[in-house]
Amino acid sequence: MKKLNGPSRRNFMKGAAGVTALMSAAGASGALAMGQSRGGGKGYNFDDIYSRIGHNSVKWDAAIARYGRENITVPMGIADMDFKQPPFVVKALQERAKYEQFGYETLPDSFYQAIIDWNKDRYGLNIKKEWIVTSQALKPGMIATMRGLNPVKGKVILQTPTYSGFTGAIHKAGMRVEMNPMKKINGRWHMDLEDLDKRLDYETKCLILCNPNNPSGECWTADELRALGDLCISRGVTILADEIHCDFTNKGQKFTPYASIGEKYAEHSISYRSPSKTFGQANLKVAYFVCQNEDLMNATMIGGGHDAGCNAFGLIACETAFREGAQWVDDLNDYIDANFDYVVDFINKPGNMPGIKYSKPEGTYLAWLDCNELMKKVVTPEYMKSYHDKMRDQGRRHSGLKPEMALGEWIVDNCGVQLNSGNSYGIGAEGFMRMNIAVPRSSLKTALENLDKACKKA
Repeated sequence: MKKLNGPSRRNFMKGAAGVTALMSAAGASGALAMGQSRGGGKGYNFDDIYSRIGHNSVKWDAAIARYGRENITVPMGIADMDFKQPPFVVKALQERAKYEQFGYETLPDSFYQAIIDWNKDRYGLNIKKEWIVTSQALKPGMIATMRGLNPVKGKVILQTPTYSGFTGAIHKAGMRVEMNPMKKINGRWHMDLEDLDKRLDYETKCLILCNPNNPSGECWTADELRALGDLCISRGVTILADEIHCDFTNKGQKFTPYASIGEKYAEHSISYRSPSKTFGQANLKVAYFVCQNEDLMNATMIGGGHDAGCNAFGLIACETAFREGAQWVDDLNDYIDANFDYVVDFINKPGNMPGIKYSKPEGTYLAWLDCNELMKKVVTPEYMKSYHDKMRDQGRRHSGLKPEMALGEWIVDNCGVQLNSGNSYGIGAEGFMRMNIAVPRSSLKTALENLDKACKKA
């Protein structure tokens, strides 16, 4: 397979919408200083609470529209942080808005350099400009790759439990989902390569790797990744590495980029990243993927028909965040790590949270709560029937309802906390609920106290 080495490959980027040299005027030129490390922050205030209600927030307004304002105290399902944008990003966007023109633009070298420097500084990755392609989000790029690599109705492997959105992306690409359930050992999920080996056949061309894993939070080690890669490479399977949560690791843990474990692994993979999780920029619609293999890039861009266009404000926010945001992210990680400690201490305090088990993950800002005992207690056949009838009477979906969905409804009804039901995360997610803890500590405290009271009354 050919490797992308020079500017001749820039044909992939023709027609991509971007930003002009005005990014420099917005404070977005230059690159990250090398050698920045975690800690010693500027004291960014992540305790600050401000209302997101009334601004079309999926996390807040959609939950309120569904359950009613009086029934939502803290929505904690959608993976969207409740923290303000870094001030330097806001300033850059304000500066860009002063230029009252939004026509077609090109991508400046400084945009690519910010991505290159961020990955070099934090993860030791040596990325070339020619390997980077923009996307509005991770899934469009993945869908294009799957379309370009897979036969019609071919299989894509998911190691479950994993991000629920992968299933829809696979279906949109015209492919079929094949689940490779992981094993939970001593509180940590482990890849089951023996089971995976049985599922790799001539119809299978892609495996989606979630690293760190959403929702359970494993930061896969180099040895785990190489073992997975060796098996996939031997069977002609390309790994699509979703690394959108890569910048969130708890203390003592390490994120290992899949492309960093060796040349042959980088040659047989594509890595997908975005500032959307790291800096809370989901609606600015900018992501990127990295691929050094010309055949895989051709499959994505030509065979899959990927559209690399992004909006000008998103590109400015992305570059500025990567150029100036290292310390902000370090401080944020410390805050979220302390949030995790708070959750672990609260749930595991004797007498607290009867029916819920939890241990600290290695990465992400998502808590994967084992609620099996609670679900058995509260989601009785009678409750399932009343839940079904309620959905039907409200004109909401009432077919294919799962116990986890009923448990989510019970939690909202009894404590005003909205979580994501585990049933959508695949085999192995039965009885689990996903909680987004990237919220101010006071909100987290309120949510846990409310949930604790409800569990004790159940």
